[in-house]
Amino acid sequence: MDMMPFGQKVKGKVNGKPWGFAPHPAGESVGPWFHATDSFQIHRFLIYSMAMETIRGPFTLKRIFQEKWDQFLAIYPTLVTWVIAYTVWKITNCREPDGLGFATFACPDHPDQTCQVPRSCKSRFCSVCAKVQVDRWVAGMNQMFPNCGHFHITFTVPSQFRELLFEKRALLNAVFAACAETLISYCAEQGFLPAITAVLHTFGSDLKRHVHIHIIISAGGLMLSGKAERYTRFMDRKRKNPKAKKRIVTVVTDNPRWVECHDFPYKVLHKRYQALLIKHLKEHILKNLKSETPDPDFRPFSDPGVMQSFFDDLKQLYKKGFFVHASGERKNLTCTVKYLGRYARRPPISELRIKDYTGEMITFEFKDYRNHERPVLYTLRTVEFIRKLVQPIPPHYFNVIRHYGLLASRVKAAYRNLTDKLLTPSANVKPAADWRERQTAYRGKDPLLCGVCGKMMAFVSAHLPNPLSLVKARFQAAYP
Repeated sequence: MDMMPFGQKVKGKVNGKPWGFAPHPAGESVGPWFHATDSFQIHRFLIYSMAMETIRGPFTLKRIFQEKWDQFLAIYPTLVTWVIAYTVWKITNCREPDGLGFATFACPDHPDQTCQVPRSCKSRFCSVCAKVQVDRWVAGMNQMFPNCGHFHITFTVPSQFRELLFEKRALLNAVFAACAETLISYCAEQGFLPAITAVLHTFGSDLKRHVHIHIIISAGGLMLSGKAERYTRFMDRKRKNPKAKKRIVTVVTDNPRWVECHDFPYKVLHKRYQALLIKHLKEHILKNLKSETPDPDFRPFSDPGVMQSFFDDLKQLYKKGFFVHASGERKNLTCTVKYLGRYARRPPISELRIKDYTGEMITFEFKDYRNHERPVLYTLRTVEFIRKLVQPIPPHYFNVIRHYGLLASRVKAAYRNLTDKLLTPSANVKPAADWRERQTAYRGKDPLLCGVCGKMMAFVSAHLPNPLSLVKARFQAAYP
């Protein structure tokens, strides 16, 4: 029989939409493919390889962007950076043969037995690839984090800062620094250095701007050579002598010891977090004003009186300090990491929360936390929905997950050797499954084994219609 023409819709629908394309014909440098007699295998492979790996709602983000992205560009051309445009291009072409391409595997003894593996975008903004990203991050955190209890602490930014931080992403570095210094300085006063992972979240469940940072901190840490000076005493000394320096304390490596901490009095951190956040924001703003290309929005702060008055008013408004919340000590790290993975490694909204999509309007559900988490339906124009989705996309190379203390990149390998000796290493940490393992578990059959002889298929060729390096360069040239 003749082979199916490439691009022909395969029979079968999901949510009323055709869900696959016939594979590319044999020839050129592409390699052999399934024959039409193997159409059942084609059908099965396509429905699984098109990322039906997670439970998804009837309205996918990919479909919404494919249908409405051009309209969004026409209405909001100035909101789109090259990073946003490049990210949207990747998710709309994820697992598309003519977009990101595919790889071909074939049996050495039976060339007609082949397997087509579509390339995925591997973007955390993609609702499909994000599931894999979360699994990998959970596995990595379980291997990296000390095998002890932990606390989940949330640092919230005052509403007066939210618009500023959302528009000036560089200032988010000040928030990270303030959160980390707040915790590390407190732990140093107790005589230990903890392991800290910080996750930035810039939106709420209703997709409104809400900048806050989630922290996972170990319930204890490695003993320091002494206890650091209390923060309040140091600040008093600093006011009297601007050149005053803190006493340096370091981890004891010749006779290391693990110091436990089962209670984290987060309320005492409110004022400290407030002082440190204001300090780091001032430093970042002044650094920008002294640069060769200062931000015009920061020019009012060039007057020291204006800056001092602005932050003094905030202190008066928040006399108890900025809000910090901590849970009790937790033992199951996987649950906490999975929860935070929903923020750091997934799109801003789950497709299951999208309840209706008519083309011009869209309705999604969110929990009203001010009203006992009551579910609320929110309807808005699709282009406005897209605007809320793409704005949280971070700039290129901006890390929304950062590690401090025992997990800091420069020292984590050395400290890991110490913690493994003092604590029982995490047992049976299962690595994240790769594509082949996921497909085997989902299909009940290894996709890379020949259906005739059972041998492992070998890589034949790759079809890359749009190399990502060229696509990225094209978007960098077209957008600011």
